Amino acid sequence: MKKVLRTVCFILSLVLVISAVACSKAGDPDEERGTEPVADSGTSTPAPSNAKEDSESGKEEGPVEISILTSGDNTPSADNIVLQELGKRTNTVINMTYVPGTDLPTKKSTLAASDSLPDIFPTGGGEAIEFKEGGLLAEVRDLVDQFAPNILENVGENLSKSPVNNNGIYMILTAKLPYCRQLNLRTDWLKNLKMDLPDDLDSLYDVLYAYTHNDPDGDGKNDTFGLCANTSPLMFASIFGAYGIPATKAIELDDGTVTSWVKHPEFLEAMAYINKLNRDGLIEPDWATIPQMDMFAKLWNGVAGGIEWECVGPTNNWMPSRYTEATPPTFDFPTIKGPEGKYGTPAAMPPLTTGYAFSSKCENLEAAVKLANFCMSEEGSELLYLGVEDVMFKWIEEPNGKYEYLGEYKDNATHRAAGGFCYWGLFAPTMNAEIRTFNKQTQDGVALARKNGISYVNIVQPLESRTEYGADMDQIIDEMYVDLLVADSDLQPIYDTYIKEWEEIGGKEWEQEATAAWKEENN
Repeated sequence: MKKVLRTVCFILSLVLVISAVACSKAGDPDEERGTEPVADSGTSTPAPSNAKEDSESGKEEGPVEISILTSGDNTPSADNIVLQELGKRTNTVINMTYVPGTDLPTKKSTLAASDSLPDIFPTGGGEAIEFKEGGLLAEVRDLVDQFAPNILENVGENLSKSPVNNNGIYMILTAKLPYCRQLNLRTDWLKNLKMDLPDDLDSLYDVLYAYTHNDPDGDGKNDTFGLCANTSPLMFASIFGAYGIPATKAIELDDGTVTSWVKHPEFLEAMAYINKLNRDGLIEPDWATIPQMDMFAKLWNGVAGGIEWECVGPTNNWMPSRYTEATPPTFDFPTIKGPEGKYGTPAAMPPLTTGYAFSSKCENLEAAVKLANFCMSEEGSELLYLGVEDVMFKWIEEPNGKYEYLGEYKDNATHRAAGGFCYWGLFAPTMNAEIRTFNKQTQDGVALARKNGISYVNIVQPLESRTEYGADMDQIIDEMYVDLLVADSDLQPIYDTYIKEWEEIGGKEWEQEATAAWKEENN
């Protein structure tokens, strides 16, 4: 009933706002932009030399104008060469609106209320369903089947699994898989200490102890510690994984009940191990308050011996420029097994509730679908990620993903102002340009982490109990985790008190709804 009321209210609000816009500011297409921090950006791409010919008239068919909304933390120029090149390769003129990620929800709401969503835009979850029910999304199944082999190759088998696509294709799912957490431990320190890479919880403790107390960098100072940490449980994902727990994810108990990961039978055992690491001073001493970038800096500056993070950072994106030591550190990715031989971190599950959609107002859906299909190709991903070949970058060893930026584009700010890197995420295929250009160790690390992924309950339909109580439930779990991490007494009473509060605040209701939804999705 609540869902129906929300949908009715959403549609009525659209009608009222559209009427107000039509009466008060007809003919003013820029008014809804207000005072956005980043202005809408568009290009005036000249007609490409290989423009299509109209089959009846024989005249050249000009490029089709396509509008796109996306977001990020960069500031690309409005008329940049990446968009120009994309337009040439797809016979389009790209009008790109690029806003900061924090502004994206507000921007979409404003555009939806004025019935002026761009031709292609990111969406997902409850928003996508409401947009669909409000008549704002185009159904594109036939066009995808006919003109989008790259989309079908990347996400075709999962398209129908998304709730918004229950009676057609209204949203193209995100194809880019998330990266899994894994331990990144300094192997140069292991070599100095004459120790082996740990493979279980006991040997991991010994290594972290030595990193903290045995002068692993050989400078004669007591200025190092074992493992980076902050208030996120994912900083210990491999330790939880050693007990079979997918940290921060929903799980299914033996009796079929779907519940929070903190109700796993081995949760307190895992917390006792992490609590000991903290009490013995083997992790970041300021974990409760340290900002994320400062935490990273402890690794970059040679203070921390390891971090639980996607290996993409430590061994690729940060290597070697972020590290301050004369000789950059070396890393490896240990698989830590628990008492029963379990291991891993939360799996990289295909996203089923996020992606991008086409506006029902799009005047040329065929051209928009073809554009998106190109962007999800190897060629398109390369263009959006690296930029224009032989202008912004060149390949050194393309089969091995080795390249270099050229001239002024060696500067990140200049490269991104020209459109490099800024737009690739919206359309990224599964095997995208980012993965293809990782160094060999990082590619192997990504593959290892995904191989070791722990499956979890991944409910795709929106749950009313989650919408209503989710924030309070999460806050209770966050507070419990911190209290358990710093406790100097029996953990069980602390745990019991928080779990009771969690159940009373909405946890029990959510468990019932989640269990029913999970059974329905798996029948």
